[in-house]
Amino acid sequence: MKQLYINKNEKSLSDFILKNYPMIKTGSLNKFHRTNKVKVNGRKVPLNTPLNKGDVLNLYIDDIYFEKLTADNAFKFSNKNIEIIYEDENLLAVNKPAGIAVVDDNWQNYDTLVNRVKNYYCSNNIECSPALCHRLDTGTSGIVLLAKNKDFLQFMLDMFKGKNLEKEYICVVKGIPKQKTALHKAWLTKNAKQGYVTVTANAKNSMSKQIETKVSLIESYNDYSLLKIGLITGRTHQIRAHLAYLDMPVLGDSRYGINNLNRQLKLKYQTLCSHRITFGNISDKRYSYLSGMELVCPDPWFVDSFYKREF
Repeated sequence: MKQLYINKNEKSLSDFILKNYPMIKTGSLNKFHRTNKVKVNGRKVPLNTPLNKGDVLNLYIDDIYFEKLTADNAFKFSNKNIEIIYEDENLLAVNKPAGIAVVDDNWQNYDTLVNRVKNYYCSNNIECSPALCHRLDTGTSGIVLLAKNKDFLQFMLDMFKGKNLEKEYICVVKGIPKQKTALHKAWLTKNAKQGYVTVTANAKNSMSKQIETKVSLIESYNDYSLLKIGLITGRTHQIRAHLAYLDMPVLGDSRYGINNLNRQLKLKYQTLCSHRITFGNISDKRYSYLSGMELVCPDPWFVDSFYKREF
């Protein structure tokens, strides 16, 4: 229980609580209010009631909700619901929703995928803090792999570096590919300061890196296409930038796409999903059980929307 003395006028009871205690979400606050755990001057009042200087606020809830956000406890403030695709003693594969960052060095952005995973294990009294094996853009959904121990993390980093993992994405784009299946090559140049990449037919400078993207048409209608993307190289923003270069921008992509169309279609995030990861042949006896394993996440929302011709 916490008793607070209001030292200045506040717009409303709910605004004051949500602003000062990030662990309390709107849904939780409504529940606490319904069960008479929120009282002002000893009485239950509507959550939109203004608070006046001198009011006494009593919150009859667990102390954890009053913790202040720090780098060490930030994960406790995140959502703890995760969708596990596969898990064993070494590997955790989860389905990341679009719209949340995988990780953020600024710990005040606490609702990241890594923090959700930590919170999930903590809330289930499991001592485990998996480390990322790779990343996805915030707006991209789909499979993310995490290592549950240091040896496996190094193994996975070597797997990615050695291109011993086949990564397949699906997306919806504006435009129709000229060939049903084609391997496209180009050069990608990264502008780290602007968080932007440029794709060109030839290298722009010494920082340019060659990219390869396999594009396969699943189905098209009007001027929209559902594509399967094989990521041969894995550069920053490669799929989105390369498809835009090929005149097939990903729907919902605010950086390389068509923003007028995105607004018209009311798309908040890009229609891009890391849909399938397949392990190659593994000689390391510790992890050979993963040889040929195929991890697949459920079809994202935009696949159903595409087949319903909603774009």
